[in-house]
Amino acid sequence: MREKISIERAFDFLIEHAQGRKSFSTEQLADEAEWSILGTQERIDTRLSDLVQKEGKKYIAKPEILRVRLDDFNDLLHQKKRLFTDYILEVSPSILIYEFFMPLSREDRLREALDNLFYLDTIEQRIREIGIPRIREGLKLSTNYSESKIHQLVFDFMESTIGGYSIYMVKGRYRADVLASREEVVTRPPAYGPYIVDETTAIVRFILPVETSTGKLEYGKTLEPASMAIDTKKHAELMRWLFLNFFAEALIRVVQKEDEIWLLESGMRSAFYRWIRRDE
Repeated sequence: MREKISIERAFDFLIEHAQGRKSFSTEQLADEAEWSILGTQERIDTRLSDLVQKEGKKYIAKPEILRVRLDDFNDLLHQKKRLFTDYILEVSPSILIYEFFMPLSREDRLREALDNLFYLDTIEQRIREIGIPRIREGLKLSTNYSESKIHQLVFDFMESTIGGYSIYMVKGRYRADVLASREEVVTRPPAYGPYIVDETTAIVRFILPVETSTGKLEYGKTLEPASMAIDTKKHAELMRWLFLNFFAEALIRVVQKEDEIWLLESGMRSAFYRWIRRDE
């Protein structure tokens, strides 16, 4: 109980000094929290480096402590060595974004098809389905490019680019027949089916960084405009072909008897893909 009170008093002390921008000594903090001077100095050196900064012979409480809760402060003194995480910022000035519009009724098959392409053996299977000659032609690879290198190129693409996906649901309505008047719709036989249909659609989103800046920026530093490499466009074409053939075509196979399947591309360019069912 006494330790809990000491931590609360130390927390309030640091909050007050951060708000007032007042410096303090080790002795002042020790006196307020009823800690020993040696113990207080040890806590400052080993536990409070994210929140306390030395200024001359005294210390100041960093403004960051005003975002900290008492529970977090308590955890910091008992368990965690650091309260905040350091991040390295990477900038991808060129990206490809793909969004599939898929019927929710096929969500189970959709997830299965997506997850299957996260495994080495199923990627191998997809390579066999497409065929090495088609991959070589699609990526404009020379005949000197061996099959093993082509396999590795695909694996590298999957490993470095496709790390996951997100799914969100949208509700909408669509017209299921040719344009008609309200009178025609009301009087037509039930066999025609509904004229306006409610549908929930699953949208699967992929964000593919085409190029990542080589210079790494520490969190909090000024973000400079990112430059585009000369071969970025060529690299994007390669990634676009791989995505459309390894992911898009694999997903299309799990959807049956749908009139249309949509894929929206944005980022470096805008494109709208529609797979329209062929009448038999």
